[in-house]
Amino acid sequence: ARSYGGFANDVPTFAQKTSDGGFIIAGYTESFGAGNSDILLIKTDGYGNIQWAKTYGTAGNEIAYSVQQTSDGGFIIVGDTGHDYSQNIGRDILLIKTNANGDIQWAKIYGRAGFDGAYSVQQTSDGGFIIAGYTSLDNYPSPSKIILLIKTDANGNVQWAKTYGGAGKEKDRYILQTSDDGFVIAGVISSIYNYDKELFLAKIDTN
Repeated sequence: ARSYGGFANDVPTFAQKTSDGGFIIAGYTESFGAGNSDILLIKTDGYGNIQWAKTYGTAGNEIAYSVQQTSDGGFIIVGDTGHDYSQNIGRDILLIKTNANGDIQWAKIYGRAGFDGAYSVQQTSDGGFIIAGYTSLDNYPSPSKIILLIKTDANGNVQWAKTYGGAGKEKDRYILQTSDDGFVIAGVISSIYNYDKELFLAKIDTN
C-alpha cells in the first residue's frame, strides 16, 4: 500500500497500468501547484514508488478525470478548468498532452458560455482523440445537461463535436472505440425533477 499527498486535499480520480508495468494516476491536488486545485499526475513503478509527479493549472481550479497512455509513450489527460461555484462561473473542458516524463507538449480548452465537462478520453485509431462529457448553457446550478462528444486530431484540433440528449441530466462517463471505428458510450441519465438515475449504453458511427 502507498499513500501520496500533502497538507490539504489530494484526490485521485483515475489510474491505469502503463506499458512498463508501472502506474499512472490522475486527479487533483490542493497541497501543491499554482493555487486552489490543480491537476496532479503521478507516475509510479510497479511497486507504487513515485518516479515523477507533475501539477498543471492556474490560480483557479483544474481537475483531471481521466488519463490514458498514448502510442508514443506519453499521456493524454482530460478534465475541466475555470469552475468557481461560489461565483457561478462556468467551466470548460481541458485536454493536456504530455510526453513520457509528464512534460506538457500541448494543451487545449474547449467550451461555450455555460458549463462543460469531460470524464473520459481515448486515443483513436487515426492518432487523434475522442472526448466524452457533457455540456449545458445554463448557469450553475444547471437544471439540465446533455451529452457532448468531441473528436480531435493528434494535436487536439477539433474535427467534429456532437451533442445528444433532451431535457434531463445526461452524462457519458466512458467511451471506447469499436472495431468498425465507431464508438460505444456508457453513462447516466436522470430527471431534472428528481434524483432517480438510469444507466445508458449507446453505439455511434465514426462520424
